[in-house]
Amino acid sequence: MNALMIRPILPRIPRIEEVSSADTAMTILTFTMCLVLAGLTAFLVSRYAAEHFKENKKKTALAFIGIAVTVGALLLCFFGCAVGAVKGILFCLILAYSSYSDIKTRESDDYLAVMVALTAFIGREVSDIPGMLLSAVLATIPMLLVLIICKGKAIGGADMKLTAACAFLLGLCRGIVGLIAGLTIGIIANLIIQSKKDKSEGFPMIPYLAVGFMAAYFI
Repeated sequence: MNALMIRPILPRIPRIEEVSSADTAMTILTFTMCLVLAGLTAFLVSRYAAEHFKENKKKTALAFIGIAVTVGALLLCFFGCAVGAVKGILFCLILAYSSYSDIKTRESDDYLAVMVALTAFIGREVSDIPGMLLSAVLATIPMLLVLIICKGKAIGGADMKLTAACAFLLGLCRGIVGLIAGLTIGIIANLIIQSKKDKSEGFPMIPYLAVGFMAAYFI
């Protein structure tokens, strides 16, 4: 007499492919090397920044390295060891230096916006350039209107140039999201800071824009 065959109610659980310890070790090593390179690059940038603005080298190095390693770890987790992570780390370092310059002098050199624009070409095709240019132009229009209305008191030319370069890199949607996020953070922070002072003073906008654009890079 044939034994009764009972079929399972639930389907068989698929086997989970095991990752070899060698692959895991190689992944960890690659991630670690990327973070070390990011930290080393940030250290070199911090030395230049400290010497250029005559600031404390140790504090400047800790700030740049902390930002680069933290953002680099997030980029590696989000994109993996790919071009997107490398591009994001370079983008982060340029924004960090631009923010530092704006905080210290209320200015940001034009070559920083050019460096962002050059970084935008990493991993892109020639056919993408028209769309990148259109994104830069459209994202700059709101900044131009604010500049005209406020007569340069709220936003400067450096803010506009960096916004155009970031939109060139990010694209229109992410560029607009980053711009709105950066302006919102900047306005709220400025209201809080100015409420604690007797008179209004100018404040650096690039650090807040940098936060917004870097956050938009992950979208």
